[in-house]
Amino acid sequence: MMRFFVTRLWLRWTFITLAGFFVGGVLGMLGGFLGVPLIGYPLALVIPGCQGQGAIGCFLIGSTLGAGLGLGVSVGTAQWFILRSIVPRSWWWILASALGWCGIAYTLTMMLYSTVPAPGSSDFGKPIWAIIPSAWGAIAQVTLSGALMGLFQWLILRGSLQKSFWWIPANAIIMLIAAFGVLGLGYNIGGLPGMGAFVVSFSPIYAISSGIIFGWLRQQNRNQTSDEV
Repeated sequence: MMRFFVTRLWLRWTFITLAGFFVGGVLGMLGGFLGVPLIGYPLALVIPGCQGQGAIGCFLIGSTLGAGLGLGVSVGTAQWFILRSIVPRSWWWILASALGWCGIAYTLTMMLYSTVPAPGSSDFGKPIWAIIPSAWGAIAQVTLSGALMGLFQWLILRGSLQKSFWWIPANAIIMLIAAFGVLGLGYNIGGLPGMGAFVVSFSPIYAISSGIIFGWLRQQNRNQTSDEV
């Protein structure tokens, strides 16, 4: 265990991921604004029910995907600076991260608007464990989005790191924690801008957890190489 922490790879991954979130907060906000005209407006033209007041939902989707894209590109690019010396064709990591964070942003936002109890509802003010039975579907979607991002990224890691399959359930568990965070904070998040603030505030948990997992995978690869020699 001490040998793992001495490598400090997990620590470098953590700090550079946090830097990616810091920049991603700005890019995500910009992407959220641009997502309305670039994604939301086209969706409103082609999806039934997105006319009139129904267009608000498509605008929300467009803004969410734009924000997720900006965040994913930023975080993926930051992590690429470490991966480029370890994984061949590591530039694909940026695309995998962008797609993954789009899905995570979408499912977290839909969870906020469709599952979190609003003032005046029968579930408002109830403890989190009382809301879970009615929210399990949304929780599962957020968890699945984390697993999908892990899958996209695993396709890049699998040729270079031993036991890299663990990257998939690790990301699923991290996003499961995020789902419970949204459910616990509930209406206090305060809509899409608040969701962006939540994701950034959640970043230390993601950065540290993914850093430890990545450092462990890297250490497994080194141990395997030593055994072969």
